[in-house]
Amino acid sequence: MKCSQCGKLLVKVDRYMEMEELEEDATDGQMADYFAAEESGDMGAWGVAVVGYECPSCGVNFETLGDTLKDYDELILGWHIKSKEGDCFSGYVFEYLSFVAWLKNIHFIGANTDREAIQVLKADGELEREYLQVIQSNDKLKAVWDEVIKELKREPLHNSSRDYDNPEIDGWWNNKVGKKNLRDLTPKGIVNSIEDWVNMVEYWYGVRNNLFHGGKDPNIKRDCFLVEHAFITLHEFMNLIINGKHIRGRQ
Repeated sequence: MKCSQCGKLLVKVDRYMEMEELEEDATDGQMADYFAAEESGDMGAWGVAVVGYECPSCGVNFETLGDTLKDYDELILGWHIKSKEGDCFSGYVFEYLSFVAWLKNIHFIGANTDREAIQVLKADGELEREYLQVIQSNDKLKAVWDEVIKELKREPLHNSSRDYDNPEIDGWWNNKVGKKNLRDLTPKGIVNSIEDWVNMVEYWYGVRNNLFHGGKDPNIKRDCFLVEHAFITLHEFMNLIINGKHIRGRQ
C-alpha cells in the first residue's frame, strides 16, 4: 500500500478491533445487543477491524476498515505445539515460525524484515528481564545456555547463508542498535555470559539463517548441537510469550 501524497510504501503501525458506532435509529433489540457486547468485551457482529499505516516519508496516517483481523494467536500457538514433534531440526523450524509470527505481527507489527524485528527484540528490556529470570529459575535451561556459551567460545558461530563455502561471522553480534558498527572489534559469534540477552537473540537468528539456507547438516555433530540447543532455548522463550500473556487474547 502506497502513500497517496508521495507514493512511498506505507508502514503498518497498528491493528486492533473496535466497536462500531450505534446508529441513532437502532431498535431496542439492537441497542440491547450492542450494550451487552460492550459490557462483555465480546464485540461479535459489532466489531470493526482497524489496520493503521503511516508514511515514513511525509508522516501521513491512514486506516483501513474490515470485518475481521487475522488471529495470529492460534497460528503462534499451533506452530509452537507442532515444534515438539519430530527431530530437533524440524522442531526448530516450527518454533522459529511461531517466534517470527509473534515477533513481526504482534510485538513489532511495523517490521519490514526479520532483522529489523530482531533488533527491536534485542532492545526490549522487559522481555530481557523476564527471560533471564526464567533462566535463573530453571537449572536445566541454565545448563543448556552454559553449554552454548562454552561451545561458541571454542568455535564462534559463522553465517553460511550468504556463502556456504566461505562462512563469515556476522557483524550483528554484540549489536543492540539498528545499524552495524563496522568499527566494533569485540569478539563476535559468541554468547558471552548467562545474561548476554543481545547475543542470545542473535544466536537464535544465526542458527535460523544457517538452517533455512541449508547451512546445517543433521549428520554433523556440531550442527546437531547448535540446532538442538537453539530449539530448547527458543522453546522456553516462546513458553514465556504464550503463557506470560504477551500475545493478544491473553492479556
